Amino acid sequence: MKIQYLQRILIGLGLALALAVPWASATNYYVVTSSQQPSPTPPWTNWGWAHTNLIEVVAAARDNDTVYVTNNATYWLANQITVSYAITVRSWGPGGILDPTTTILDGNYPNTTNRHFTLNNYWATIAGFTLTNGWASPETNLSANGGSIYIYYGMVTNCIIMHNYALSTNVASYNSLGGGGIYMGPNAGNSGSVWNCTISGNSAKMSGGGTINLNGTWRIANCTISGNSASISSAGMHIYAASTIVSNCWIVSNFATYQVCPGGILLANGAQCHNSFILGNTCDQTAGWNEGGGVRIFGGSLIRNCLIANNMARYAGGIAAYDNSTTIQNCTVVSNYASVGWGGLYIGRTNVALKVENTIIWGNSSADTYSNWIMSANVGAVSTFSNCCTSPKFYNAYGNLTDVNTITNDPRLISTTDFRLQSSSPCINAGVNRDWMENALDVYGNRRIDNFRRTVDIGAYEYLSKGTLFGFQ
Repeated sequence: MKIQYLQRILIGLGLALALAVPWASATNYYVVTSSQQPSPTPPWTNWGWAHTNLIEVVAAARDNDTVYVTNNATYWLANQITVSYAITVRSWGPGGILDPTTTILDGNYPNTTNRHFTLNNYWATIAGFTLTNGWASPETNLSANGGSIYIYYGMVTNCIIMHNYALSTNVASYNSLGGGGIYMGPNAGNSGSVWNCTISGNSAKMSGGGTINLNGTWRIANCTISGNSASISSAGMHIYAASTIVSNCWIVSNFATYQVCPGGILLANGAQCHNSFILGNTCDQTAGWNEGGGVRIFGGSLIRNCLIANNMARYAGGIAAYDNSTTIQNCTVVSNYASVGWGGLYIGRTNVALKVENTIIWGNSSADTYSNWIMSANVGAVSTFSNCCTSPKFYNAYGNLTDVNTITNDPRLISTTDFRLQSSSPCINAGVNRDWMENALDVYGNRRIDNFRRTVDIGAYEYLSKGTLFGFQ
């Protein structure tokens, strides 16, 4: 039993193979700048012999090896680095800590046109770098996706990924130009994760200015995705795979410049987003059917425990929901704006069977009368709303809506910038409990089911009651 328990722990840490096969002895390699090391000495296995060419060192490394790169330095890359073995490439700061702020890998655009890394091993890990000025386009020998990193398999953690590009010098060439920062996929068997990263100021000519993921199994957690742009769709994140979960992320101030949104995050084909802040994202409001400044969701996807606020679009400033059994649970959708219509939530297109539970849709605005929500006349399938707070009440105008326990009173949020519940809020203990809530946290990190009344609140925030809980033995 102890062995089985240890195996489960190791699997959770990404180390399951350690119980299956003996690992070869590990080698540590070291990299410094040319000014720090005038005479690199093979095999580059200590700081005194350190190499100055990161590409050559990674090419020499094999499974279970680690490549250490000293901090307080900028390394200029003339080509991408392909990682095909189970190695770790990481920065080395004082005492051996990761130092992404001062360990900089520069793709050297426009002098050269290359991304930083292609990862093609499940155990490949990139940790603790600033990755900037990467470029991928059809005019190079690279795939047109992934301005900084292209991941088939592998993990990226504690990195700052900024000012990278998946673009083209040919104005007419834009197909498959996605993932200005990171591209994940494209095959069903691909998998990996991105943790604790800042993905900022990247651009894509098509989709996913920050990140794009088209297939496979992926986890993206504890990341900030901000200030990215895309010319066609999904300026922040383009998540298109059923086995992908985004959690505990800040998706902020991204901008989509063409007719297909969202500015923040697209969730499609069963993808999920949990416990995240989707704030201040924008779609171009000047033309076309720009729908979903914050979120565009369809195809059986799920968004849960998220704050969606201060986003803007021509239509549907907060959320645009389409097609096939999509779910919105325990979200707060507030202060979003549409320059033409539908400030908060738009339910549109055909065959929508949307389920909205325990969600606040309040204080959104638009140029027409449908400020908080609207449902298209041609939706067809029945959508269900339970234990939500909005105004006006959900109504069955087209025979395609059922509603239970809608609250139309003011949810009494703390302020226009703090969207937690006041103690007098009618949303406290007014939700419907689900199995997933028992050990879950809200967007702020509080228990979703409190220890007092044991009933979930409506919205992304659980009200924290004041008091003392005594236990007896």
